[in-house]
Amino acid sequence: MAFLHRCLSATLLSAQATGKPFEIIVVDDASTDGSADSIEGKWPSTRLLRNAGNAGFGASVNRGVEAALAPIVILFNNDLAPREQMVRELLTPIFDDASVFAVSGKTIDWYTGEPNHVNMLAKFVDGRMCLAYEDSREISETLFFQGGSCAIRRDVFLELGGFAPIFHPGYWEDYDLSYLAWKTGWKVLYNPRAVGLHVGQGSMKRAYGEQRIAEIKRRNALLFQWLNFTDPPFVRGSCRHLPAELSVSLRKGDQTAWCGTWEAIKKLRQVLALREQRKKWWKRSDSEIFAQFENRGRLC
Repeated sequence: MAFLHRCLSATLLSAQATGKPFEIIVVDDASTDGSADSIEGKWPSTRLLRNAGNAGFGASVNRGVEAALAPIVILFNNDLAPREQMVRELLTPIFDDASVFAVSGKTIDWYTGEPNHVNMLAKFVDGRMCLAYEDSREISETLFFQGGSCAIRRDVFLELGGFAPIFHPGYWEDYDLSYLAWKTGWKVLYNPRAVGLHVGQGSMKRAYGEQRIAEIKRRNALLFQWLNFTDPPFVRGSCRHLPAELSVSLRKGDQTAWCGTWEAIKKLRQVLALREQRKKWWKRSDSEIFAQFENRGRLC
């Protein structure tokens, strides 16, 4: 609850600094710590949406975006405290360029002061997709926006289906939508001047534990590739290394890869159905998209 009130205070100041009209929407995902009641008491101007049950990150964001009235929506996690100029810096690039779908910000670890989310990219190494990063100094194109620290075009977000429920309870749904936007011809930018302080994964760790989170991330990383890759080399690469990775995991006695992979396989029917829905939007190839970032970033 303490982080939520810090987030709301900082968000209000940052929004006011733009000089533009705004509204603040909070989606309460069936919290049990009194957060929703405290918002109604201390922040009466905030629109509070209460989920009847715990819906997860993606569904809660989708509900908030659907309820929003403005054409541009800024998404902040409840454990993020934006600096005063963050909202302005997220808005400026998206207002300046009509081809931009989303602008991602830079988050700094609340405790250490070190960056914990910068310009996120990806590379193919020996046929395997690996995440990469770049601490860009200027506004630049990024492969992935950060779902808890970004600005998005509301109409495009909703048209593309928002955050896909297949990634419930969280992780990779923002990367998935970013990549889908690239494939449909939109651009995604990163602005290092849009800075916020971030605690990071606090709620998820308490709810699921580190081992379960690792399994979910493994599952969702595979789902991301199976949902989005269409070029034959990319499709083959996303599957080719699975037997070896599972064998190594078995020898080490680590069940993370096995559990995550099996859960991804069980969702194959959903993957195929969602791919069929998305086909009408695909305009760009995987190789074309990755070529834009070929010489950028360091492997995570």
